[in-house]
Amino acid sequence: MGKIWSIYRTDWKNISNVPIAILLLGALTILPSAYAWINIKAMWDPYSNTSGIKVAVANEDEGAEIQGKKINVGKEIVQNLKDNKKLGWVFVHYTTAKKGVEKGDYYAYLYIPTDFSKKMTSILEINPKKPQILFGVNEKINAVAPKIASSGASSITNQISQAFVKTVGDAIFSGFYKAGIELEKALPSIHNMEDQIFKLEQALPEIDAMGKKAIELEGKLPEIREKGQKIIELEQRIPEITQAGNSILKVEANLPLVNEASDKILALQDKLTDLNRVNGIITQVEANLSEIETNINQAIERTAQAAAQAETSANTSKLTTLHDDLVNLHTTVMQARVELKQKVSDGEQIINSSANFMKNDLPTIEKRIHQAANFVRNDLPAVISDIRKAANLIRTKLPGLEAAVHKAANLARNDLPGFEAQIRSTADKLRRLKGSVNVNDLIQFLKHDPQAESSFLSSPVLLKTKRIFPIPNYGSAMTPFYTMLALWVGATFLIASLRVDVEDAQKYKSYQVYFGRLLTFLTIGILQAVIVSLGDLYFIHTYAVDKLWFVLLSILIGIVFVIITFTLCSVFGTIGKGLAIILLVLQISSSGATFPVSTTSAFFQKIYPFMPFTYAVSMLRETVGGMVVDVVIKDISYLLLFVAVSFLLAFVLKKPLSQRIEKTAALAKSSKIIQ
Repeated sequence: MGKIWSIYRTDWKNISNVPIAILLLGALTILPSAYAWINIKAMWDPYSNTSGIKVAVANEDEGAEIQGKKINVGKEIVQNLKDNKKLGWVFVHYTTAKKGVEKGDYYAYLYIPTDFSKKMTSILEINPKKPQILFGVNEKINAVAPKIASSGASSITNQISQAFVKTVGDAIFSGFYKAGIELEKALPSIHNMEDQIFKLEQALPEIDAMGKKAIELEGKLPEIREKGQKIIELEQRIPEITQAGNSILKVEANLPLVNEASDKILALQDKLTDLNRVNGIITQVEANLSEIETNINQAIERTAQAAAQAETSANTSKLTTLHDDLVNLHTTVMQARVELKQKVSDGEQIINSSANFMKNDLPTIEKRIHQAANFVRNDLPAVISDIRKAANLIRTKLPGLEAAVHKAANLARNDLPGFEAQIRSTADKLRRLKGSVNVNDLIQFLKHDPQAESSFLSSPVLLKTKRIFPIPNYGSAMTPFYTMLALWVGATFLIASLRVDVEDAQKYKSYQVYFGRLLTFLTIGILQAVIVSLGDLYFIHTYAVDKLWFVLLSILIGIVFVIITFTLCSVFGTIGKGLAIILLVLQISSSGATFPVSTTSAFFQKIYPFMPFTYAVSMLRETVGGMVVDVVIKDISYLLLFVAVSFLLAFVLKKPLSQRIEKTAALAKSSKIIQ
């Protein structure tokens, strides 16, 4: 241990004796701090000066007309951009904007085309078209500026979208409000409609029965058409019906004559006995004639006998003639009696039949004739009118009725089942809706304030930011990275500028040389850490919650980095210096000090846990934003692990590799260009 301290004291004694060495060490101590301070100050608040990033704006929007109102969204955008100081907006023609971006006069351009407003209002059309703002950016000018310009352009489109959504939402919710008022007014009608639908559902069996009757009626249409034709034919016979009615009236008018004839027939019936007496008289006359005829025959015979005795031929001739006349008369009387008897019999039958008709049937017929006559006088005109109306109805309305019946039958056959299903489905939905949705609640929802609703729709989510471990500016947030980087750069300067071996090394053991010279490097590294950390806090005034811990942990990081770089150079010589530079390059990308490591490639994500920067920057961030003890302890533990690995590397490899490293260094120096 004494020899280690001896080497350390000798180093500082030699340094104090050479002023140029003191100046060099002073520079090595301060230069890393300057590196950190300059970069931190340069990055102090880069987003406060974005107005210097020029973005050209070309507006050629011709506007549009909606419901009689002219609008020009492009002009509104330009007006809003004039009040927006986040970027350096320059308003030029489209051609100028394109050329300016290509030449580098502008970082980007925004082009609002002629149909921007027209497409914006196409939301009211069947096929709306999204409007476009053409954004062109020159990415070769600067790596960051295009991103800032893109962010500005995105912010503008978001503002346009929010304004548009608010406008449309205001219109929609105003419509909702009016709909709520109208719905409230129509609520009784709605309930009535519900009742009607439920009643209609209950009436579906009757409707179905009516449909079946319509189909049945359709089958009877030919019969109805035939009967209708008969009515038309009956209309054509109205003159005959009228004539028949007149005849009935005439018959009624002649009824007194009929009654008179009836009386005579009845009287004649009473005289039928007289007719029978006439027949008896005729029979008696016939008998008398027969007797006379017999007497004449006897007289003729006696006359003939007498004539033989005397001349009485003249008398006989007269008697014969009289006899012949009597025979003829008798025959005539006989024929007359027979005919009279037949006629009397026929007449008696007719008279009796007529008398029976008159006594029995005539009163009924007379009554019916009076009824018929009353019908003719009172009802027949109306019947004739009804016949004409019915005939006219059949001629004019029956075709339409048939078409309606066919339509109703087709409806019953084809559409009624679906209609019934829809009614039942609608009724079921209404029942479910009544069970799940309160119409009064819906009305209250629709009557919400349109302005408040549209404002909510345009910005449905308010991002309430709670700053955990807040850091006031970008420079302070980057202080851990640049401070840590400065300490690694300072440690690299040391191994590049100072010797890691000692004079008369053969007098010391390898570990004595290693630790003796390491103490000198650590002293300078601690000074570097003190200067850079105090300068951060009190020279450029970076923000840190725990200032003391910021200084102390910066010193710890400086010690760790010096040990790592010194060990690499002490063990591997000039190659170790190169390894320190390589480690610097790898750690900048893999430590998550600038961009999150998750945004880097898979290689850097894999080496991330094995880099000292990973834990150094994490530990310093804790002191700047607010310390979480567990995180700090974990980071210190990993940094001490790197120290232990460095010491192990030195103990294991320094002595075996020392002679080979010396030979390699001698060969390098023999080139007269490598130190």
